[in-house]
Amino acid sequence: MPKPFLIFLLFLCITIGKAQEVSLPTDFRQHNLNQFNSSLFNPVFTLDRNNPQSLSIWSRWQWQQPDADPTTLFANYTHKLNTKSSFGIGFLQQNTGVFLQTGGVLNYAYDFEIAPDVFLALGINLFGYSEELADDRFQQSPNINLPFRDGGPEFILQAAPGIRLAYKNFSLGFTAENALVYNLSPGDNNDGDAEKIFLGSASYSLPVNGTGILENAHVRPMLYFKTIPEMDAQYGINTLFASDKIWIQGGYHNFYGFSGGIGGTFFKRFSVGALVEIGNSTELEGKDPTFEIVTSYQFAKPDPRRKIVGFEIEENEMQEEVTEVPKEKKLSRKERKALALIAEKEKQDSLIAVQQRDSVSLALRRAEEEESKRLAAELQRKKDSVAAVALKDEAEARKKQLVEPQKGERFEEAVLTEDIRPGFYLIVNVFGTQRYYNSFMESLRKKGIEPKSFYRTQRKLNYVYLQRYDSMAEARKARDSKFNGKYSETIWIFRVRGE
Repeated sequence: MPKPFLIFLLFLCITIGKAQEVSLPTDFRQHNLNQFNSSLFNPVFTLDRNNPQSLSIWSRWQWQQPDADPTTLFANYTHKLNTKSSFGIGFLQQNTGVFLQTGGVLNYAYDFEIAPDVFLALGINLFGYSEELADDRFQQSPNINLPFRDGGPEFILQAAPGIRLAYKNFSLGFTAENALVYNLSPGDNNDGDAEKIFLGSASYSLPVNGTGILENAHVRPMLYFKTIPEMDAQYGINTLFASDKIWIQGGYHNFYGFSGGIGGTFFKRFSVGALVEIGNSTELEGKDPTFEIVTSYQFAKPDPRRKIVGFEIEENEMQEEVTEVPKEKKLSRKERKALALIAEKEKQDSLIAVQQRDSVSLALRRAEEEESKRLAAELQRKKDSVAAVALKDEAEARKKQLVEPQKGERFEEAVLTEDIRPGFYLIVNVFGTQRYYNSFMESLRKKGIEPKSFYRTQRKLNYVYLQRYDSMAEARKARDSKFNGKYSETIWIFRVRGE
């Protein structure tokens, strides 16, 4: 007997046992996943909507039916490999009302820059799960078994590829939830399944400027459309407002109804939120609300800009974590002595340089009186050479100058392997993602600022700065004046030391 006909008989039996039961779609019901675990919506979302190095758990209680809740549970760990790729591994269990599916999920996604501000992301979710009947209460005789479940649970392999095309803050996504399904159980002919579930989406991310609860905030509306075999097409809209501390979302789904949720992040690591969904159609009349709960723990500090395509907030896109200088530091006797020796050495080097310049000048004057033009030119070249040495000595002295950080001042210094001119740089942002870096540089130019940057290979980050200075005093003066009133956001100083 054909398997589709047997499934039809199963639904018919359930309908007879429960005259008012609503048929539940067989998809993952993941339409409200905006903030965490959204790789179940589209596998490419693991790149920027799942926080990197995080463990997130999402659970959905559908309609709160006693003894037979069609629930979903998804626990997922996401890890960012580099600025272009990430992967995830998770556990999934869902009750479709007919089948109970329990298994694991593997995820991988990669982002390609195909043109300035244009990115193409490819991803895939690989599922492996055991499938068995979720409810056999309608079966009155224990001697009657469903033919296609005589051998017990079946083990299914399923692949869900996804794609996203993004231009600046706008993106289009598409995924096939069951593009490939393979039954490993004995006796299954695996002739293929033409009944595919397709999901398309379009979204736009809009940065929100603010401080406090609005710091690194953005708003992202998203439209989506899903086709499910033998059911009406699903469509809906949801909108997410999110910052470093809270998120609020609301939406509408043509089958499940209206939804609203709220959540918060505590201690910059732990997040928890809840959502309620209420059906508004006559088909769902009398159904209890659906509830969703999500929790997440971030093992690494999240980059807020990643939530905004084309911005790094993300993103928000964020500043590199800088070690804050202690309020006061008392120097030991040895340290004071070492500082005194360094100061004396710099003083001696400076005196030697002055003496060298004076000697060369005197020799040049005598040569001009006694020698020909040719000899004078040669001595002038010698003077230039010695002066270059003196300038080099002065530059070395500037490299060795000690910086005493002020109370609460953000300051960092390092010897870089890259060919970057030593000095004091006014840093305004740090990026690990090229698209966010491009967007931020363009936003500064629109404000009349000509930003500059250097790339730090060891950390794989672009440092965006306003200007370079030879001394800490000059850098502080520019920082305190907000770069002569041209830049009102946070500025910190990064010193590049010579070897």
